[in-house]
Amino acid sequence: MALIRAQANLAERRLRSPSRVANVARNTGAERGRHDRWKIARDSFWGFAGPYLREGDRVAILGAGNGDDLPLERIAALAGEVTLIDLDLKAPRAARRRLSWRLRRRVAVIGHEATGGAADTIAVAAALGEVPGRISAPEAPLPGGPYDLAVGDLLYSQLLYPALLDLGVEERRREAFLERYCPILTRGIVARLHASAPTVVHIHDPLAWWEGHEQTADLDQILRLAEGDDIGVALGAVARGLGPVESDPRAALRSFGIEPRATALWRWPFSPGVDYLACATLTGERVPT
Repeated sequence: MALIRAQANLAERRLRSPSRVANVARNTGAERGRHDRWKIARDSFWGFAGPYLREGDRVAILGAGNGDDLPLERIAALAGEVTLIDLDLKAPRAARRRLSWRLRRRVAVIGHEATGGAADTIAVAAALGEVPGRISAPEAPLPGGPYDLAVGDLLYSQLLYPALLDLGVEERRREAFLERYCPILTRGIVARLHASAPTVVHIHDPLAWWEGHEQTADLDQILRLAEGDDIGVALGAVARGLGPVESDPRAALRSFGIEPRATALWRWPFSPGVDYLACATLTGERVPT
């Protein structure tokens, strides 16, 4: 009986706040050893974005989660203030606790659903077999601003997919909803980041590799092209792969007429046997130091 009640409560919470419930479940389920394994991602992030960070900057990181992919200690040591923004308050608070007391004082945590409830509306409609009404995502600045630098951290493909998956939406319907609504949500997130800071870094995961997952692109080849300073050719190889194109922030940037200043690609060793490609895009007028 207790198990039945627990399952009913979980189902109710999923329908009431599907995005947050899915987000919390994934943060809570992070396996042991992940922080160490993701060191390569933290180092790659810092090598790319670190030269654009200035001493005393106010920095916002949207989608901070557990912070395992973020060089948070290095960011906080240079910045004046860092604000971690996420649906799940518990995860970024845990990331902050890993810092020294001196750096912890510079880091704030804000719980915030950046789509303004649009993702939940879409997910619930999909689960109930309905069509959502007119969907619009907010484009206002993020809370706590203004900022000098804002980061969208690997949240784009997670705006809708986890909630649809956990709600048990059938695959064909799920794919149709992702194709129709993810561009709207992604565009809203991109707009909010650019309304919040003059320099913005977008990090997304365009491709993935694991046994049994169909993929037409080769990760090692893409990384070799990127390391050879032929980023345009590398991005062309990425475009020929199979991934969540509907949640690509670079497409939203093009729709806004925003030109990338710098781009980098790196391996994200998500879990044993699973690799993602991380794509970082920086916009703004700052030059690296």
